[in-house]
Amino acid sequence: RRSSARRSSQSPLLIALIAILTMVCPCCFTVPSVIIKLLATASALSYCQRFLTKKSNKWVRRISFGITLIISLILVGIGLFLLVLANNDDLRSRGFANFCAMQNLKDGGPMNEVRCAILNEADISGKVLEFGPGPGTNFKCFVNSTSIDEYVGVEPNTYFKEEMMREKEKRGLTFPLDFAPLRGEDFDVMSESFDVVILTHVLCSVDSVE
Repeated sequence: RRSSARRSSQSPLLIALIAILTMVCPCCFTVPSVIIKLLATASALSYCQRFLTKKSNKWVRRISFGITLIISLILVGIGLFLLVLANNDDLRSRGFANFCAMQNLKDGGPMNEVRCAILNEADISGKVLEFGPGPGTNFKCFVNSTSIDEYVGVEPNTYFKEEMMREKEKRGLTFPLDFAPLRGEDFDVMSESFDVVILTHVLCSVDSVE
């Protein structure tokens, strides 16, 4: 009886979550397929554990149940986190900005050397326009340049603005910075209004490469 009670209590929450997510109205919020797969995997693990250890002794069943439970909870947690992330633009933008700031503002690295070599050779000066500046990734390349009169960064993610200002101060850059919270294709540029246009991370800042 205890065995049958344990079996009947396994995975009801997972099954309910899967049923709700598969039947939810798509107008309410988006449910990426990967979330359904994660919850289905967690449920399958629970049932497979019960089936494969059915004839094992109680300690094997308990240990395997504990391991399966931990893995299932981790999968459910990841699935629910992705669900929230998929339906919360503000949280997704903030997280992306923080991640990029941690990864892209480090000194050194082959990509930094390549970018800075190109920018230094290009003689960045006058009025500068950059599409997709992110957290100010290229600011490290401007450290030895004092000929930038004005800088405009076109970046749709507004959480990058604070990171850009912090990076500008860290690098000791003195040029005025104007942050345009727009996608690249929405920014109007007059002919010959800028001396230099920089595009190194532009694909994150446009809806279409065309």
